[in-house]
Amino acid sequence: MHPSKRTLAIVALTTTLMSCSAQMTPASTPTAPTMALRLYATTATLPLVTDLTTAYSETHPNILFDIRSGSYQTMLDHLLIGETPFFLSNHLPADSTLWAAPLGQDGIAIIGHSSLDVQELTLEQLRAIYQGHITNWDSVGGASQEIIVMSREDGSGTRAEFERLVMGQRSTTANSRLATSSISMIESVAALPGSIGYVSMSYLDDRVHALTIEDVAPTLANVSTNRYPLRATLYIVGLTAPENAYLDLIGWMQAPKGQAILSRYYAPLDIPFVIPTAP
Repeated sequence: MHPSKRTLAIVALTTTLMSCSAQMTPASTPTAPTMALRLYATTATLPLVTDLTTAYSETHPNILFDIRSGSYQTMLDHLLIGETPFFLSNHLPADSTLWAAPLGQDGIAIIGHSSLDVQELTLEQLRAIYQGHITNWDSVGGASQEIIVMSREDGSGTRAEFERLVMGQRSTTANSRLATSSISMIESVAALPGSIGYVSMSYLDDRVHALTIEDVAPTLANVSTNRYPLRATLYIVGLTAPENAYLDLIGWMQAPKGQAILSRYYAPLDIPFVIPTAP
């Protein structure tokens, strides 16, 4: 594997000009050969990858995408055996030696059941809940109701970011219940009064109640201005720097059209990032 390269540089996208033969009668517009690209996604980034590839295909009709999703560890395993050259993730270990380029910034949203009457938590309170030290909502200003702690499974990138930002070296209570995907987390918290969980902000909807943390809500504006405390960088990750069709695709993701789509879910890049190159 190559050393991690996350330097910034400006990428110029290239366009292949195709010539038409004047001998053809009647004249026809040449078409580029169909090309299949694999682009995998952690469950936190799947909605974004779906929208990005759909939009890209509208202007690149010869490109077909193979998209699959799973936990960070599952996607990493697919990458390492060569099944996919790149995947999107809201988690990348600090000591990773993979090639990676930033695409935007995520917020890890803390969610409760829609009936929850608690509006905000401090980081200390959130940590104590996940350690199992606070077990009833009346300890943090709510009604007397047992707290049901929901967590993601081992190997989840969102769990890894939650632990980095909230738990540090502390363990999540053994009484927590597991959700095996972002959708499962939303559905579980929506169905269980008294529950608390966490998801990428891209999954927030009106089925659950998003809590403010340290008096700051998990909104795009608050993540963009670095006010929301639970932030994670969104990366595209690979074994080596992209070339050819993948270079064009990733450059488009970092360019205004791709960033406009990304901003539906995440805080976009705030300066002109460009793709790191191989050493």
